[in-house]
Amino acid sequence: MVVLNHLPNKVKFIMELSFPLINQLFPRKGFIGGRIGYSKEEIFKWLLVKKVTNWDYRSIAQISNISHPTLVRRNRQFEARNVYRSFFLHLVKKAAALRLIKGEKVAIDSSFVKTYSNKEEEGSCGFNGHKKAYGFKLHVLIDTATKFPIALVITNGLMHDSKLAIPLMKRARYYLKKHGYILADKAYDDTDIIAWIMKRFQSKAGIPMKKKSRPARGKKNRYGNLLNWRLKAVGRTFKHSLLKLRTEIERFFASIKRKFHLGKEQTRGIEAFTRNAYLSLISYALNKFYLVGVRSF
Repeated sequence: MVVLNHLPNKVKFIMELSFPLINQLFPRKGFIGGRIGYSKEEIFKWLLVKKVTNWDYRSIAQISNISHPTLVRRNRQFEARNVYRSFFLHLVKKAAALRLIKGEKVAIDSSFVKTYSNKEEEGSCGFNGHKKAYGFKLHVLIDTATKFPIALVITNGLMHDSKLAIPLMKRARYYLKKHGYILADKAYDDTDIIAWIMKRFQSKAGIPMKKKSRPARGKKNRYGNLLNWRLKAVGRTFKHSLLKLRTEIERFFASIKRKFHLGKEQTRGIEAFTRNAYLSLISYALNKFYLVGVRSF
């Protein structure tokens, strides 16, 4: 249990914010007698404090005077009623209005997070031989100029990255500019993805080509015959200055894991991971808003 004489700055930052939208997303029922419960906005704020500090529920309960069971129950209810998802979408819309999302150059990638038990848990779908672990995946699309998250999808740890590229772009479609650039690594080298980017956004894909298959390795051309390379090159950009922007999403994942403790929670199963992922991204986004002077959401 954490014992404090004063609140750290990363907690004070949360305390300065207000969240009237939470009470709208999860309205209070009519009074039917008994003690009036804690404000959902207040509980949401303390759940954010738990995320930015990674303290346990009992420490948060001691500091906030909100009971441990109440915090746990509300956390589950917020996720079950799509409060976290709706609040995140609200932040994305607000970010676009404030130009924290430009949508000209965006990047897609996923991050693998091991299960807390290091064993198979609900929703992890087995052992990932590449990562040599059981886990879950957080797939995200961000704006590379501001590293602001625009869309996310959460899956089991075995899901291939390329299968989530188009669903992510569909979720982010209102914030992506036409004639821009959508960047990703070689895992997304798929002709259907390139064609979709060209048709839907009239944009270019900053996706490197995979090396040629084993049967073609004895040939001189690295990617097979020259005609095949030219066909695959349609709709892509190979500018180094653009391709190196893909590293911004790696910095984003490093930030939510280091500063907002994604993957360090003592929770199990994909439902708990979903709650943790949304709280991490919301905390990350709120910090971006705080830096530009926004305090109410």
